[in-house]
Amino acid sequence: MAQESVVELTEADVPGIHPGKPNPLYQALSSAYWDGLRLLAYTSGNNLVILSIPGKLRQTLYLDRDGGAVEIEESTGRIAVVSGPKVLIYRPSTERDVLLREWSLEWTIHLDLDDSTPTGVNWGTENEIFISGKTISLWGFFKNGPTRLWRKQLSVPAILSAFSFDAYLAATVGKNDRLVKVWRRFSYDSTNADFDFSYLPHPRAVTGLRWRRPFSRAQSVENILYTICADGILRIWAPTDSIESSYMQMWASIDLFDVMPRQSPSDLRYTFLIDNKDFTRATESAVRNAKDDTNSEKLNYLIEIASKNPDVAVVFDQHGRFAALGIENIGSRARKAFSIFDIAYDDNPIKDFPTHSGSLAFIGFGASTPEEPDFALMIHDLNNGVIRHYYSAFANLLYSGEEQHRLRLKHVWTGHYKSVQSLTRTADGKALLSSSNHAENIIWKPKSQFGKVILQPVSIIMAPDKVQRAVILLGGRYVITLQRQDLVLWDCARGKARRLSSDPIIGLGKKQILNLFLLPQENQVSEIFHVLAIFNDRHGLVWEVKVPKRPSLAEANGNGEVNGEINGYSKKPYYLRKFTEFTFPLPEGDELTTVLTVDPVGWNATLNSFDTYARDVINSISKEGVVRSWTAKLANGVQWLETAKVETGIREFSLAKGSSMKKLAIVDENSTRLTIWDIGEKHLEFEAKFKKTDIIRDLDWTTTPDSQSILAVGFQDRVVLYCQLRFDYTKELPAWAPFRQIPIRKYTPRVIGDSIWLDDGTLVIGVGNQLFTHDKRIDSHKAIKNLHIASHKLSIHSIFDIVSVLNGPLPVYHPQFVAQSIFVGKSSIIKQTLVNLLKALKFSVPTDNNVADITSSLGMDVHDFLKSSFAISATAAAPTRTKDYSRLFSNEPYDVEDISTFNEHVATSLNSYLTQVSLPYLTSHQQISLAAMIESLGQVEEHRRSLDENGVRYLLAFRLFTLHKDSMTQMPYRDHNWAFHSEMQEILVDLVSKTFNSRMVWSQARECGIFVWLKSPESVKKVFENLARTQYTRSEPKDPVVCTLFYLALKKKQILLGLWRIASGHKEQQVMLKFLANNFADPRWKTAALKNAYVLLGKQRYEYAAAFFLLGDSLKDAVNICVRHLNDIQLAIAISRVYEGDDGAVFLNLLKNEVLPLAYNTGDRWLASWAHWNLKRQDLALKCIISSTVQDESNFDSSNGQNGDLERKMFFVEDPVLVVLYQQIRDSLRRNIHNVIGITPEMETEFVLHIAKLYDRMGCDVLALDLTKNWRFIDRIGTHDVL
Repeated sequence: MAQESVVELTEADVPGIHPGKPNPLYQALSSAYWDGLRLLAYTSGNNLVILSIPGKLRQTLYLDRDGGAVEIEESTGRIAVVSGPKVLIYRPSTERDVLLREWSLEWTIHLDLDDSTPTGVNWGTENEIFISGKTISLWGFFKNGPTRLWRKQLSVPAILSAFSFDAYLAATVGKNDRLVKVWRRFSYDSTNADFDFSYLPHPRAVTGLRWRRPFSRAQSVENILYTICADGILRIWAPTDSIESSYMQMWASIDLFDVMPRQSPSDLRYTFLIDNKDFTRATESAVRNAKDDTNSEKLNYLIEIASKNPDVAVVFDQHGRFAALGIENIGSRARKAFSIFDIAYDDNPIKDFPTHSGSLAFIGFGASTPEEPDFALMIHDLNNGVIRHYYSAFANLLYSGEEQHRLRLKHVWTGHYKSVQSLTRTADGKALLSSSNHAENIIWKPKSQFGKVILQPVSIIMAPDKVQRAVILLGGRYVITLQRQDLVLWDCARGKARRLSSDPIIGLGKKQILNLFLLPQENQVSEIFHVLAIFNDRHGLVWEVKVPKRPSLAEANGNGEVNGEINGYSKKPYYLRKFTEFTFPLPEGDELTTVLTVDPVGWNATLNSFDTYARDVINSISKEGVVRSWTAKLANGVQWLETAKVETGIREFSLAKGSSMKKLAIVDENSTRLTIWDIGEKHLEFEAKFKKTDIIRDLDWTTTPDSQSILAVGFQDRVVLYCQLRFDYTKELPAWAPFRQIPIRKYTPRVIGDSIWLDDGTLVIGVGNQLFTHDKRIDSHKAIKNLHIASHKLSIHSIFDIVSVLNGPLPVYHPQFVAQSIFVGKSSIIKQTLVNLLKALKFSVPTDNNVADITSSLGMDVHDFLKSSFAISATAAAPTRTKDYSRLFSNEPYDVEDISTFNEHVATSLNSYLTQVSLPYLTSHQQISLAAMIESLGQVEEHRRSLDENGVRYLLAFRLFTLHKDSMTQMPYRDHNWAFHSEMQEILVDLVSKTFNSRMVWSQARECGIFVWLKSPESVKKVFENLARTQYTRSEPKDPVVCTLFYLALKKKQILLGLWRIASGHKEQQVMLKFLANNFADPRWKTAALKNAYVLLGKQRYEYAAAFFLLGDSLKDAVNICVRHLNDIQLAIAISRVYEGDDGAVFLNLLKNEVLPLAYNTGDRWLASWAHWNLKRQDLALKCIISSTVQDESNFDSSNGQNGDLERKMFFVEDPVLVVLYQQIRDSLRRNIHNVIGITPEMETEFVLHIAKLYDRMGCDVLALDLTKNWRFIDRIGTHDVL
């Protein structure tokens, strides 16, 4: 499982949706009002997309074949959809909350082989469906499933069909057919269903037909049929009582070119009908929503129209110009009551109308609920694969005068037909290319619309085969694609891309192209580009690409010429040609396996002319897991420069992605383990393991405006956003955390194909043939709540704001800043900070949510923190505090609280306030930590005059540890080193002992590390003997076994023997009395002791076995038991020091063979420095802090497999406080560190700058500045020199 986040994971809001390109069929879109929901369903590729108003994607259903016609049954919510030679019936679930309902397959209708693929499905009653195609058939649904009631072979396959709402009449027409067949039903008997038919002749091919919609199926009305013909005439057909063969007659006709006169021979006219049912609903909604008299004229006109109870025919031309006619008393038996009248005409085109399409299908409907707009219109653009969804205030739509807002575009639904496999973006993230499994590739540009960021299709590239890799030029105006063995240049200025040039890649053999990428240009508007390809044998090719710049239309003259260009195209030829070859400069012996393009979002895509090595372009990964960052420039060929390198030790991986901030994410070969690396700083920042079912499929990077990194991790059914956190070395918290989750499963069953970041924090996710866009905006209130940060001034409106809050500079009262400042010797300024905090809290007025109204700086000047602390000896005693004698001569009463200096009383008062109010920019846990730190500082303050700075550091850490024992097993070796290098160890021993009431047992001694840092051999033995005594006296009943190891380590067998004499009732008393009475200087009894030790070892009585090894004078075996079986290296250190002293061979071997390997395997430089110091190698104690080569000089094998490698590469092994220990040891040696120790000024400079970067990542920017400002080097003669 992944590590738990320190930030509560929030779910993203509803995304911008591109549900897929609708299939180019007239009946591929359907709408119905069911159970309080306005549903929309359409087929896209082999998907059925279900939406609800307003534009919410409810579900995507996967079909095993491409979908065809679809229709929703209004009374039950069932959806019928054609999929190959089958019709699938989906039924909604029965959850009480309609918003949670999903559709599942209820029945499958398998058609006969000679029926071919149906072209239409139409519901009659809720349990009957009419299926048309090569044959037509009627099916009924019963308990046992669907049953065919009737079937008829057609001479011409039906291309359009419609079933009347009373299931009495059906209409069909074939492709380019002039005759509409109307099928009349004889009987509703399910066992004897039959139809006859008649023809409705038309002069030209029929292009559309539909039945008039009644208010409900139960309503008894005449069945009215509308047909539209290629002659541009809308015909209205009604039943007749004539005895002629035709039982329908043409009731009326409307010539659309009379309504809207023709302006050219190529003019087109479209029409759709607003049935009286939808007209009435829309009018009622318009009246209901009228709030004032501003639209009274329009509303009165609408009411006047409504008084005629009409149906409305709406007419558009190809430019989007609009006209509307009313049809009064349609179907009336009194023919004279029938009339057609004008409602509106507008020569101004409707905004956002699909003007470049020859084939449109319309669905309009009035409001069914108060929440819906008065009227909504869906326009299906069959040629371009787009569905546009418009809203309208109905009084505006039918207004007779000019009106700018007849229709408002609300949603645009499009996408791919087939599954998206890859997403590629421009360097600046302002355009992207989506490539499907097939030849369909689309250039998109993001656009803010409808309150979200949506993608606008710009051009489609119909490549002859699958695009393997692509490079986008000039913001999507040109694209270079790699297809099998061809490189192709495309012009994407128009809706359909044009192939300009190509270049074959021949003679590849077994060579593979690892990557294809664009070399960044110095001049962003250059016409010349260079595209590079790197092969797995290190061979590389460079292509030079010339494309014409396309100026804006405003720059063109009347002839379309611009500075010698025609229609925006240069007269100079464009080309794509091989330019040069190169060999990738990977060191010999490194096998190149992967080349990654560096994600460029977050930095400027241009280069300056002074340094064309300004940024990385690729990351290379070798078979051995060595990652390198590279930049390149063209100068006499391709010149490469390695900018960073890290040895990950990860040899097998499934995914990897690098960013321009030198971050790299790697997923293991099982796709369930994620690691994040900082290549520049050469350390591992994060590791997370997920369940076997949580397969990672995609990685993508972006950065915030202040250069903080965000990683999108795509699983199969969701994307999780990870952001970097401040480093925390006090608790080793993770450096990355998930903070936002984008679920996909509730929208579609498909798995995520790819995701990519665009400009300004917009994430695009490709799932199946759908694209989802999530912009950076978030719910501010929810975000602050989930961050658990108290603040009255915190402004969080985007994911960038969240990351800034989690990574920005810490307030001066933050517990991490306080701790780090004390570690570097800034105790005085921290005490003043806490005094200022108390004053601020005393005089601040909490906000309504009980947050203190204070600033993050407490009004302190940054220069107060920049007073040199690195030039002061860290072992020097703190300045003696001077008493304030001024009060002796003051009239101020003595009971007035003095908060001018920090002391235990101030600490108590401050903590009292912290229990009452929340501090801004701190979580509740951080405020608790601050309170614990203040309490500890108050306790330490009374001992400050008797301790040096290292002693204060240790004592503060010890006090904090005692307050956090529940979450910490022992103090880290960092704190042991403070005490080890303190000159006041006896005082520390006394203070630690008093903490445990002078009755310390071994577990407490191990926690505080007393036998690690205590130097005096006499003191070590004294403390160890007190420990042995306490071990015995605190056992109930008194048991000599618990102290045996300790007394035998002290070589005080007689005391142990005395304890056994009084251990009456102990089952081993007599045996031990007899055995211990022997002389163990005699080889015979030594051997006996060793034999007993092995017996006890077999019984897994490890501590007792170690004691018997000591009795047999085998300290080495006793130490081995402590290390191998007890897993207690501190116990091994203690008994070896007590038994034979600090110069003993066993202790020294323990340091060399156990402690140092442990230190280097875990990357613990504190432990390594301590071990080298005890080995009398003070030079290595210094050098191991700054250099990794010390491991080689120590001459031991520290290999521990990949897990060990990763552990010692984690960021927290590089504690920035190491710089303090380094300074102390360096200054104490007082020798030429350059020649004698081998630490060069360059090494020290790199170390100091590295520590400064760590402070910056921790949010301690002031400490980073202080370090670089005040650090002093030691020159070759031993004097200091300022950096």
